[in-house]
Amino acid sequence: MLVLVLGMVLYTISAKNIHDKQNVFDYLNAALIAVAIIVDGVALSAIVFRLSEYGISPNKLAALGENVLLLINLAALLVLYIRYIIGRIEFRLIEAWQTRYLSVYAVWMGIVVFVFPLVFGFN
Repeated sequence: MLVLVLGMVLYTISAKNIHDKQNVFDYLNAALIAVAIIVDGVALSAIVFRLSEYGISPNKLAALGENVLLLINLAALLVLYIRYIIGRIEFRLIEAWQTRYLSVYAVWMGIVVFVFPLVFGFN
């Protein structure tokens, strides 16, 4: 669900003209991101509980990493959106942040695909 929310936010960011004024969708995006952060906090607590209760597994570790990356991304987006709404930054900074952050997901995907098999002994 969090990836879907991020996808919707990405679509909204990419579809917005950086020269347009603020509109209701900017406020809705900020609210959507805030709710997603709350949901991500609940998901992270469940993952941490499962890790502490049942031990580490590749799936749990991959989910933990993904959720931490999502939390960082969403928290930064919320801060940037709030700064944009109050007029402290231009929208292009939000777009630039998100574009740069996509490479972080690519690095995590590379770790999961290429390092996890070596660490966890997949044959």
